Amino acid sequence: MTVDLAVQLVATFDCRPLRDPLQRSLRQADVANEANIAAPSQLSEHMLAPSRDSENMIGTIVLVRLEDWLRQSFTGNSSALTDSAARLQLRTHMDEFLSQLTVLTLRGRPVWLMICPSHGWVAEKSAMATLCRTMTNLFTARVRNVSQVELLAWPSSFEIDDLSDRQADALDHAPFSQPGYDQLAETIALQLAESVAARDPEASSTTTPGSPELAVFLAGLQVRVTVAPASAADHSEAARVLRTAASFSLAGENPTMSDPEVETILSSGHCYTVSVADRLGDYGISGVVAARAIDDELRIETFSLSCTVLGKQVEYALLPALSQVASRRGLQKLAFVYQHSARNQPTLAYLKTALDDIGDRRFGLAIAEVEARIDRTAIAPGAWSVSVSE
Repeated sequence: MTVDLAVQLVATFDCRPLRDPLQRSLRQADVANEANIAAPSQLSEHMLAPSRDSENMIGTIVLVRLEDWLRQSFTGNSSALTDSAARLQLRTHMDEFLSQLTVLTLRGRPVWLMICPSHGWVAEKSAMATLCRTMTNLFTARVRNVSQVELLAWPSSFEIDDLSDRQADALDHAPFSQPGYDQLAETIALQLAESVAARDPEASSTTTPGSPELAVFLAGLQVRVTVAPASAADHSEAARVLRTAASFSLAGENPTMSDPEVETILSSGHCYTVSVADRLGDYGISGVVAARAIDDELRIETFSLSCTVLGKQVEYALLPALSQVASRRGLQKLAFVYQHSARNQPTLAYLKTALDDIGDRRFGLAIAEVEARIDRTAIAPGAWSVSVSE
């Protein structure tokens, strides 16, 4: 295990008491050294746009308890939430969550999902336990159709009445006693160890069969990509991307890259920064591309994207952008030079899907074929706008 690797955990309830026991269990299982826990309010934010410092994440654990989606509507008065209103809320949250979950899987890193039973304060006081159980079964069936999500089994030995804390659930949204969190940590770490050991590194992919609902969701993000020549003012942000981009980079991360090496890339051939924004926010410089004109092709030797924009189809939006760059120079082809690293298998999966293997670790495509290939392989072709400046 690399000591700086971490696992991210997000949940619909407060999991801060889970951090220390999970971290100990992950270390003992030789899976990761750190366990980062996000607040329930940050669940959607992480699934749609992770923080810039999450490149060392080997994957994300997601804990879902359906009754938490009713919490804001329940005031403690059992008559405040009707069955029909609760059912509608659960379906609405379920649809939105599954779209966000699919975006999370598109980053090419493992996603482990544990579905927790709804036996907490809201389900009990609102008399919604039966409805939550029915909707949980529906949710489980729908999750099984989301590619790249691995379901973690709820521990059969977990005595919910003995290990729950409904008072803490009501006051602090923390549903378990500390022994409950401890037991949950052990079973999660054990299942992650088995998953990591069995995982085929070539199975990671940034492309998954997309549902029409996901295509609509991605189109609704209104992704805007700006490609501009790199300048001296971009050094700091470009260096960050070049040093930290691990899963989506032609050469993998290089944390020891020196400033002169960064300058060499920025000033070599055609080097561009990639800035990304969408309706959720402006992510600034999120990628670096450097290429050279060789014979009739634009040969891309640096192609790094920050994890903050993975899952938004930016890698596909860049294909027509690079085609513009090549065409302006009278070139006919794009060619990407791939170098294997410990964590950039998602890049290889993308190259194999979007381009042709032309040998010698290169993947290429004629510019005239780019649009047709995007239409065939992207989940929501053209669900972005691209601006290319010289």
